[in-house]
Amino acid sequence: MSKLKNQLIILLSFLSFALAAQEKPFSVTGEILIPGVNKLYFSKGSFSGKKEGKATEVPVVNGKFSVSGKLAEPIPVKISLNETATAGTSAEFIIDAGAVKVIIPKNMAEVKVEGSKVFTDILKFKAAQIPFSERIKDIDQEAQKAFSEGKGTDSLRMVFMSRINKAQANFILFQKEFVKKNPDKFISLLVLPEILKVTQHFLEGDTLFNALSTEIKSTPTAKRVKEYINSEKKLSIGAMAPDFTQTDTVNKKVALSSLRGKYVLLDFWASWCGPCRQENPNVVEAYEAFKNKGFTVLGVSLDRDKKSWIGAIHKDNLTWNHVSDLQQWSNQVAVLYGIQSIPGNFLIDPQGKIIARNLRGADLTDKLRELLGTPN
Repeated sequence: MSKLKNQLIILLSFLSFALAAQEKPFSVTGEILIPGVNKLYFSKGSFSGKKEGKATEVPVVNGKFSVSGKLAEPIPVKISLNETATAGTSAEFIIDAGAVKVIIPKNMAEVKVEGSKVFTDILKFKAAQIPFSERIKDIDQEAQKAFSEGKGTDSLRMVFMSRINKAQANFILFQKEFVKKNPDKFISLLVLPEILKVTQHFLEGDTLFNALSTEIKSTPTAKRVKEYINSEKKLSIGAMAPDFTQTDTVNKKVALSSLRGKYVLLDFWASWCGPCRQENPNVVEAYEAFKNKGFTVLGVSLDRDKKSWIGAIHKDNLTWNHVSDLQQWSNQVAVLYGIQSIPGNFLIDPQGKIIARNLRGADLTDKLRELLGTPN
């Protein structure tokens, strides 16, 4: 359950993205109260998670310093006492077009920043989401305590999963409502991909993105977010699963659409994939528990060797339908579904709509229990 903590990070790491955009001037003026400092180091970062470039040396005269330049959108920056920005010697904040004032006291952890609306918005948002993250943390700690006291894993999931799911749903709802109510804030653009990372509902994400202000949507980061949404939209939760036909182990053609009327786990795996083989027992358990309640599995193998593929099916007791064109990563279905790593899966409802992605371990059983009731 502690893995849910990882879903509380607000700023998603984007891929590096270069774009010509209208740049606006900025200035940072400041005062440092640490005696004996005659220079600082200033570096620009990015919301892509890209490492800062070489720091610019900034002179300090009579405790005063200034930096100016141009930027196309708000960016994270770092001011450091030394070029290597070792722990305790640097401060990070966000600058936007216009003037920003910085006061560096004797403790770099207490740097004060004025004039950066985006930085202020981020700090306020992070403070507002603390009750939600703390609620999930508290439930997780309760579960860990119960486990340490000897309670079984199955009973723990029954007791705590609904509480965790509700707390997480409330957290996501808070984020969505924030984006809807603040379409002109840059922080809304940063929160949106993190929502999508958790919900995988890119159709809804597209609607939220389109409601952002024209100014926000014109930034380089917005264009990267839009590309991210567009690339995932066709396989979004809520989208119809692309149909396909591929041959099974005895060269019989099997179409995904032939399984309509059941919940289908479209499972991408391979005999040579260690994590896939480790996950197979969980899929077997879910299949055996719900196969008589309208659930089945369609395995798509990224194998090249047919003998190895069939051998793994028998060894792992995978008694559902399996297909492959034996083209490994070039498997046409894997390409159609944008598979970049395995194991990977899509849960599809009886009407052919994607309702969940990449369910692992007991999460698959929990989802099926939610949909189909008590397992057999």
